[in-house]
Amino acid sequence: MNGEKKGKFQIFVLVLSILLLVAPFVLFSLGHNGVAFILFGFWFPFFSTILLGNNHKEIY
Repeated sequence: MNGEKKGKFQIFVLVLSILLLVAPFVLFSLGHNGVAFILFGFWFPFFSTILLGNNHKEIY
């Protein structure tokens, strides 16, 4: 049961990541530049954290 919850959470995180990746481009095309810049500002640290992994001991 725990593995099933973990799988659903991973799918949720994957879908959320894709939405965060696509949303700023859609907002730019619709002319909502301020909101798109906020999402881009969230997008870069979010994905850099994923690329670094969970090894925060070396950063701090």
